[in-house]
Amino acid sequence: MNPRRATAEDLNRATSVLDAAGLPPLGSDLPLANILVALEESEVVGVIALEVRGLVGLVRSAAVAPNHQGVGLSLLQSLLARAHELSLRELYVLTEDAEGFFAEAGFSSIARDAVPPEIRSTREFRERCSDTATVMRLQLATRCV
Repeated sequence: MNPRRATAEDLNRATSVLDAAGLPPLGSDLPLANILVALEESEVVGVIALEVRGLVGLVRSAAVAPNHQGVGLSLLQSLLARAHELSLRELYVLTEDAEGFFAEAGFSSIARDAVPPEIRSTREFRERCSDTATVMRLQLATRCV
């Protein structure tokens, strides 16, 4: 199950995975190039998205269907590859229940007031995630030319 960029059709099929995880549906504010899905046959079993704000990004809508937990790491690795393509310097994630997963991938918990303005201004940060969500950051390696 290799993750791939989502199609418009995939967005509708990802709704059940997001619903089961208690996450809102993907909005039209994200370009399809920044939404990744994992499929089993024609069924979406995992989804993850990247909201880009300047040189930083926010991981959004990371969800995997029950019995497909192994695909989560593949989705995140594909998202990291996309972040590198875009030359992002840092990634942030807001999570209620996946702190361990993101910590294993190298993210570190940070205080909410340490989040840069680009991320604080997102709808996700301002409205969708409660004040109890853990905020995590991953610094990405920068390439020298």
